[in-house]
Formats: sequence, C-alpha cells, structure tokens
Amino acid sequence: MKKIVIIILLSLTIPGPKIKSLFLPGWGELSKGDKARAKMFLYTESILVIGAYSFNKLSSNYKTDYIAYAKTYANVELNDKDYMFALDVGNNNNTEDFNDIKERQRSLIMDLDSKGYVVREYGHEIYPEGVEYNWDWDSDLNRENYNSMRIKSINYEKYASFALAGMIINRIISVIDVILLGHEDSNVSSIVVPKGYDGLELQLHIKF
Repeated sequence: MKKIVIIILLSLTIPGPKIKSLFLPGWGELSKGDKARAKMFLYTESILVIGAYSFNKLSSNYKTDYIAYAKTYANVELNDKDYMFALDVGNNNNTEDFNDIKERQRSLIMDLDSKGYVVREYGHEIYPEGVEYNWDWDSDLNRENYNSMRIKSINYEKYASFALAGMIINRIISVIDVILLGHEDSNVSSIVVPKGYDGLELQLHIKF
C-alpha cells in the first residue's frame, strides 16, 4: 500500500504527460487538453480493470466450487495440491484406474517431499498409495460436472490475464499517443526481428 501511495505522489509531482499516461492511460492526453482522446483511453482502461477483476473473481469462485465438489463426490482434498492433480482427478474415475494406465506405460511411483507433496519428475507419474492423493468418483456425471467447473475456472483465469495484458498495452499506446500528440523531442523507432522459421517479433524503441 505504501508503494502505491509513493507512486501516486510521484506521478502528481512530475509534470511529464508521458509519465502520467504510463501511470493512467488518458491522463497525459488530458493534461494536454485533449479531452476526447483522454476519454477513449480512460474508458478502455475502465473496461479492462472491471474485466480483470470480474474474470479473476469468477475464476476464484469456480475453483472454490470444484474443490468442494470433489471433496463431496470423490472424497479427495484438492487444497494445497497442484493443478496437475486436479486435472488427473477430472480425467479419471479413481486413483486405481489412473495408476493402472501409468503402470502399463512403465511409469514409476512419484516420491514425496518433506511436506508430503508429490515430486513430479520425468518418468514418475504413479501416485503413491495410502496418502492424500486418492480419489474415487461416485458417478461419471459428477466427475463431468466437476470438470465443467474446473474448465470454467481456468478459462476465466486466462481471460483475466488477457485483460491485464490489455492494460499494459493500453499504457504503451497512450504514451506513444502523447508523444505524437505533443510532437515532443522524442524518437520512436521499430524493427522487425525474425523468430525461428515462421515467426516475427516487433520491437518498439522509445527514446525519452
């Protein structure tokens, strides 16, 4: 909280519109008197902030739901377990079926660390017996319902990440817009760099 207050105070004392746009997209345009452009960036930022919060909240709610659902209908505790375990629980009726498949694939039993968590190493995919990694669904329908909630949770988490990425992009675009708007003494250059056989990377360089 103290760091946020310091950033706000620094932004208020530094007159540069580029710094303002970096802190809040549209603020730099507003300081230059362009209210129309400022509103565009501020509205975009508002939508992205609301989206990031809402998607993150939905993801958390669905995660809470599928953890409780698995406890009720598969008699397994997912709290403090990694996501790979939650995925395995959703794709197999019980631990025995899962381990049988891995045994046929000549996998080895996973070791446990000092806290009792499985150590995932190459070739070690069989869950040890007699620990908290046992599950047994009472029906395929409940397993499918669990999977539906799990998938929704991970999808909403991705949407929240996209919204956060959009907030970063919105700030970059706002800074560039302020530079071009004020014709300030700044240099903007870009270069396209080949990446692999079929990829390209756009590098944007801004000299303040």
